[in-house]
Amino acid sequence: MRVLVAFFTLWLLLPAPGRAFADPKPPTITDITGTIRGKEARVRFVLLHAFPPEMVEALKSGIRITFKITIEVERVYRGWFNQTMGKLRYARSVRYDALSRVYRLDSDDGSELLPDIHAALGRMTRFEVSVPIRGEVEKGKPYRARVRVRLDKVGLSEPLRSIFFFSSLWDVETDWTRGYLATP
Repeated sequence: MRVLVAFFTLWLLLPAPGRAFADPKPPTITDITGTIRGKEARVRFVLLHAFPPEMVEALKSGIRITFKITIEVERVYRGWFNQTMGKLRYARSVRYDALSRVYRLDSDDGSELLPDIHAALGRMTRFEVSVPIRGEVEKGKPYRARVRVRLDKVGLSEPLRSIFFFSSLWDVETDWTRGYLATP
């Protein structure tokens, strides 16, 4: 009987293997906002849960991490198909340079040097992107942005691509997320 009580006590106190290695939260996009002015839409959003601890350690060791972002701006019609007004594919990457001890952020807008890991992670998860608009924008009509982000595994070196192909920790891909844009 004592053995049975001791077993159940340990079972309750010690985490089970399934509970100890719980799935990390999937990456998600939040806070999609923005404005449309003239022939340009400024879309802002935040990427959450994109960097598991293993990916942060890989970044600290000098591996380049690149996100590919797809943004679509559309005019919303009720009871009809939405009209795509603009679409943009955007890339942003970060890499630690061990010689200069800074993080280099490269994007389609240019590049910048960041002093520490916190600044690098902040710039890789907060976005403000300009999307060119085709057609006329009507004041007071509903417009929204659709955003999706994925990790670019093609930019990784061949041995890493083979290893990360089998690792679910590096499966950073979000669903399409929508947010409404303000018109002038």
